[in-house]
Amino acid sequence: NNESAYLRRVADGSTYTRKFSPDQRLIILGGGHIAQPLSRMAAMLDFSVVVADDRPFFANTVRFPDAEQVICDDFHHAIQKMHIGPSDYVCVVTRGHRHDADCLRQILSGRWPSYVGMIGSVRRVSGLLELLREEGCDPGKLAQMHAPIGLKINALTPAEIAVTIC
Repeated sequence: NNESAYLRRVADGSTYTRKFSPDQRLIILGGGHIAQPLSRMAAMLDFSVVVADDRPFFANTVRFPDAEQVICDDFHHAIQKMHIGPSDYVCVVTRGHRHDADCLRQILSGRWPSYVGMIGSVRRVSGLLELLREEGCDPGKLAQMHAPIGLKINALTPAEIAVTIC
């Protein structure tokens, strides 16, 4: 469950509230070369990591031993299985524009997570966002996306890129 729960008790005229929140979940869509160090680093930061890819070679526990869940399915079905909610963080690092677009359409049609980031060059990202705007996707949600993902520190290696994302 991705919802917070509250326990309220009244004692001696005072109300005490305890909030129970789910673990912060980092969902990595794409199991390629950036996903591996990203999964490792996110697990070290106490995220509950979920990785999804449609290729069995890339979506397996051997490649992602630190992930709590690895889903091998097409992105549409994988995202449906995850029940993305407002406490989730989503990183779209698939292998191509078409898969990125499919993932974003699915995410945009559901409950909006705390964070959505997508990897890609400035040109590629702006073209994809323009396509989604033309398709009628919510411009407010599109404006909240972090794309290109990560801090701009001229990272080159997959590990450096993972650091900028974390």
